[in-house]
Amino acid sequence: HTAFDSDVVFHEYTHGVSNRLVGGLLDALALQQPQSRSMGEGWSDYFALTIHNHSLQQERTVLGDWVLDSENGIRLHPYDDNYPATYGNVGTSPYVQVHNIGEIWCATLMKMNRDLGRVLGDKQRGHQLGWQLVVDGFKLTPANPSFLAARDGILQALDSHNRVGQLSPDDFRRALRAVWGAFARFGMGPNARSVGASLQGIVEDRNLPPGV
Repeated sequence: HTAFDSDVVFHEYTHGVSNRLVGGLLDALALQQPQSRSMGEGWSDYFALTIHNHSLQQERTVLGDWVLDSENGIRLHPYDDNYPATYGNVGTSPYVQVHNIGEIWCATLMKMNRDLGRVLGDKQRGHQLGWQLVVDGFKLTPANPSFLAARDGILQALDSHNRVGQLSPDDFRRALRAVWGAFARFGMGPNARSVGASLQGIVEDRNLPPGV
């Protein structure tokens, strides 16, 4: 039964959080556009796996393997550094369905956590900072966002951590490069574009911003 698989429970619980925080507490329809709905699935996969990974020595990158009794789980690919699709694949088969598109968003955030732990020298701290940036980013992201608008919410959250002194200058520089590096790796560099939160006009960019 799915209720016995914490992957499923954490995934569904996160829908309740993302739907309530993105776009503000009074907007219950803030994740309706194609990219927005897809990120809802990606955020849910991200928390389902990273809640486990915070304390595991061996990182889990496959979701729902227990409930399906299959080592491949319920997604197209494992969420590791070799995840094959990027933002430029959004809108092309098979990345036209919300769960499949959401995999690209989850893979990006999983890499962000992984790299934050690496640059900060502490895997658990990387997860904790990653979670805080994502949740703070919910509150800074407008209704029905594109991947790029949600990216900017996370970057704004990181800047806020820096401005109030929650990160040392060195840690902020390392974290900023790790966060931008994850987005650039998956095609969401500073010059990426799309037509709103639709699946049209998507142009990816794998560069880092100057000076990062």
